[in-house]
Amino acid sequence: MTNADKERISVAMFYGVDPDQEIGPIAHLLSHEQPARYRKMKAKDLLVLHHEHYAGGRGPRIADALKI
Repeated sequence: MTNADKERISVAMFYGVDPDQEIGPIAHLLSHEQPARYRKMKAKDLLVLHHEHYAGGRGPRIADALKI
C-alpha cells in the first residue's frame, strides 16, 4: 500500500554480515547506460562510516562518501 500524500523512506540494513565481505552494486544490474553510482567496500568499512556519521557527531553523509 502506498500513500501519495506522505513521503516514504527506505533504509537497507545488514544483519550478521561478514565484516570482510565486500558489498556493492549487483554486477548484472549494471550497464554502460546504467553504471555504478557507488563504490564497493568491505562491510566493516561501511560500519565505520555509519559510526562516524551517527555516533560521532554527524560526519559526512554516508551516501556522499560512497559516490564514485
